[in-house]
Amino acid sequence: MASLLIAASMTAGCTTMTHTSQKPAAVVSDCIASGWRNVPSSGVEVPVSLTKTDDYYFVDVVLVRDFPTFLPIHSIWAKVRPNPPEEVPGSSTEYRRDFQITHEKIDRVVKECQ
Repeated sequence: MASLLIAASMTAGCTTMTHTSQKPAAVVSDCIASGWRNVPSSGVEVPVSLTKTDDYYFVDVVLVRDFPTFLPIHSIWAKVRPNPPEEVPGSSTEYRRDFQITHEKIDRVVKECQ
């Protein structure tokens, strides 16, 4: 029973990070989407989507769907906002993942794209 609890605690939980960049939001979000698609060393492409709204770019990975609605549950996402026009050019990224193991590569993509 103890090993089940330990395993559950390693995979449960979530992490949210914020990064800033001097690069435009479009460049950062494209870089994150491309990087996440190519994270697996197996060659399998990750189901990444990139959506642009009026205020930000949203990059996400849907690994599971809710039951019984089958609505997507965003396992990994990044919201990339351009800096306001009166500030220094660049962008900010809010990044969230809903698991704690084997995340180093996806974390690295977000950091390297800034």
